Amino acid sequence: MSVSDQVPHPCFIAKLPAETLSHIFMLAVHGSLKQRETYEIAPQSVTMPDVLALVNRHWKSVALSDTRLWSTLVIDLHKMICNKTGVGWRWLTTMIRRSGKSSVDIIIKAQQGAASGYEEWGYRDFTPTMCRYADCMPAVFNLLFPEMYRWRSLDIISDTWMPFCSALYLLNERRTEGPGALRLESIKLTRTNDTLSFFWHFRPRFIQTVEGTPFAALMGTDLQDDPVQSPRLPKLRNIFLYGVHLNWTAFHLSTLLGETPTQSLTPVRHCIQSLELSHHSGEVRPTFDEFLGILKACPSLQHLVLRASGPLPGRPSYQVSLPLLQRLHYEFPQVGDPAELFSGFHAPNLIKLSIGESFIRKQLTYEDDDEDDDEDDDEDGPANSLLRYCASRHLFPNLQELSLNRVTAPVEAFCLFMASVPTLRHLSLLGTPKALQALTPVQDPLTGSGVPCPDLESIKILPRRKKIDLVDVLRERSKYTPRFAEWQCCDLMSDGFMFYFEDNKS
Repeated sequence: MSVSDQVPHPCFIAKLPAETLSHIFMLAVHGSLKQRETYEIAPQSVTMPDVLALVNRHWKSVALSDTRLWSTLVIDLHKMICNKTGVGWRWLTTMIRRSGKSSVDIIIKAQQGAASGYEEWGYRDFTPTMCRYADCMPAVFNLLFPEMYRWRSLDIISDTWMPFCSALYLLNERRTEGPGALRLESIKLTRTNDTLSFFWHFRPRFIQTVEGTPFAALMGTDLQDDPVQSPRLPKLRNIFLYGVHLNWTAFHLSTLLGETPTQSLTPVRHCIQSLELSHHSGEVRPTFDEFLGILKACPSLQHLVLRASGPLPGRPSYQVSLPLLQRLHYEFPQVGDPAELFSGFHAPNLIKLSIGESFIRKQLTYEDDDEDDDEDDDEDGPANSLLRYCASRHLFPNLQELSLNRVTAPVEAFCLFMASVPTLRHLSLLGTPKALQALTPVQDPLTGSGVPCPDLESIKILPRRKKIDLVDVLRERSKYTPRFAEWQCCDLMSDGFMFYFEDNKS
């Protein structure tokens, strides 16, 4: 049969309904629904829509008709500045137009590069690049503010402070028109220079705090004639402040609680479910009262992260109840007693707890972490007081997952803590070898016998050479609970092991 007589096979994808093809495009551009719910911006979400639109006319028509495909606005100020032809600004205007009325995720990148950290470290308050990025912010927000009502997430990333100053001045200035960011679910401000947060004094020294009500521009106009007003930022669920500080008093009184000098509005507080305070220099951290005020303004909080941050040293004047808090990640700051911090809130339903040393406090590998573990008990360290405090008050009666990362404390402190969490199911020990000894039955200081954490289903351990110690502990536990005599061991890419046990007790 000649080539001319062959019947061409039909292209079935060309026959797909536009709705089906559009759904395929959405998965290709934005990834899974889970990624969208966690505000994880897929790397291909910026370039993929244009790629799909270039395949053929039909695909272009489908792509341009679905405004959701163009809903990720990644604004790289470096590219905006370097391109003298204005292509970057025209691209942003085009993306805003193509996204139509869809909710948009906004990422503003103002990263100068590797040299920026050394400049601020050396007290160089101004650099040409920092100034150019800061000068770009008004033009960027002039394009974004008219579309504020459909913002879904706002993410600003910079390794220097000046761009944040410029952005916060704009975001803190109340606008006289517009409904506000009614769809906004997440605010994330990330200063990527972690090292500077381990100095007590904030660097650079100019403009330490941007005054005003944080994010006032996003709250819309005040309706003086309407005494019963819907919540400002009614869908806001997540606030991440990584190396970026605010006016803390105004943040919890005005932004979260809704109090103003003239009226008290419906608070935002019942919305906030996830809060992160990370890498703040000592002099710009909230006071204890300000910190407790922030927690009190978030009674629906489910996830809290305190990474080299938190309140200044002090004693809490009252205790905040967080009945819905399920996940807590805490890294010891440079100063302050963590036991005092934990005494400031009550989280009886906590399920997952992660405690660890900050990166700068202990710049060691997991292999180096335990070379002298028999000699260094660190009885005066923050971990010792924290573990003993949590154990003495049984703070976490429902805890199921525990991660200890480079935590240094006496064995007795670990024993007391392990005995206070009998519901524990999953344990992760990263560079924390002394905690292994707390799992042996003979060293249970509360009951004198029995197996601490009898419901354990898995243990993750690093470094690799501690596998033998864990096996010895499991042999001791199996004398009391036979199911610990059988386990499955899996190698981890991170140079460790994961041990699994039967989930039912014998």
